[in-house]
Amino acid sequence: MITSQTASQRRAHARIRRSMGMGLVAGAAVFSLALSGCTSQQQDSAASDSLDPVSVLLDWTPNPDHVSLYTAQHTGAYEQAGVKVDFTTPSGTADAAKMVSLGQTDLAISYEPDTLIAEGEGLDVISVGALVPTSLNSVMTWEGSGINGPQDLAGKKVGTSGLASQETTMNYIAKKHGVDPSTITYVNLSQGLNQPLIDHQVDATIGAYPNIEGVELAEHGSFPSWSNTELGLPDYDELVVIAQRSRLQSDSAYAERVRKFLAGTAKGQEAAEASTDTAVEALTGPTDGAYEPDVLRRMVERTVPLLKNDGGFGHQPEDDWAAYAAWMHENGLLENEYDGRQGLTNEYLPGR
Repeated sequence: MITSQTASQRRAHARIRRSMGMGLVAGAAVFSLALSGCTSQQQDSAASDSLDPVSVLLDWTPNPDHVSLYTAQHTGAYEQAGVKVDFTTPSGTADAAKMVSLGQTDLAISYEPDTLIAEGEGLDVISVGALVPTSLNSVMTWEGSGINGPQDLAGKKVGTSGLASQETTMNYIAKKHGVDPSTITYVNLSQGLNQPLIDHQVDATIGAYPNIEGVELAEHGSFPSWSNTELGLPDYDELVVIAQRSRLQSDSAYAERVRKFLAGTAKGQEAAEASTDTAVEALTGPTDGAYEPDVLRRMVERTVPLLKNDGGFGHQPEDDWAAYAAWMHENGLLENEYDGRQGLTNEYLPGR
């Protein structure tokens, strides 16, 4: 019995020793992992601290038109370019140029027409790259509204997103098709163009995009649309990146951050073009459930081909800007004549 107990005790003691040994090993491993975690966090913090911060004001809530931006962020392209980018959403669609001009944000996403208007009014801004190098603006209506084309706009209620160029553009379209613009009633819908159209609260909208609002509206029935270029307007760069003109000239560090941001965005576009899955993943978080997953995918599939730029990422054709500025002046969008070529620079694009 004593022998048995002693054997049992020896086994128990052995188990205790093994347990203690394993505990010590485990404790050491945990301690090592903790140290490793701290080191990793410190390294991540140091790496983050080494990145140049760039604040970017969007033109709208996050959506597929921003696919290059968010894919760059999602894939680490901005970090590889040396910048840490913070995207913010505007309180209104007209904020971009004012905030850039005042130095309240480093960069902003805006539109060629509104950038030219801002520059013509003396705001301290300049376009440094085209994000979506073709016009997307469209007139949309609902089946049964009585609008079968722009010739039917008389007496109709038209919703806008509040941009300065939209009413004037619609008035031009109306006159071009024999409609007295004074018979059109405009309603500022800000960033909510679709629901009032679905609910028939307005007869038409201007400012919606076929790759976003058009895809979403298709889920609710038939909504005929016409692009601005189909309605006789010249083409232009829909979305552009704008910077503070004077600061580019006086602050070399700022100019370098702009270069890095554009380089990262170019890589983001490449990644989006290479993989729809990656692009959808990149947008899923920022859009925060605004679109059903299958709808978001269709939007991305419609958007990515629109990013192709014959001049390379971000290129802005000077002659096209000059022609569009001349058209704007002729139609009252620009009070004074303005050489549109002065409103842009391609100097900060990758490879320049």
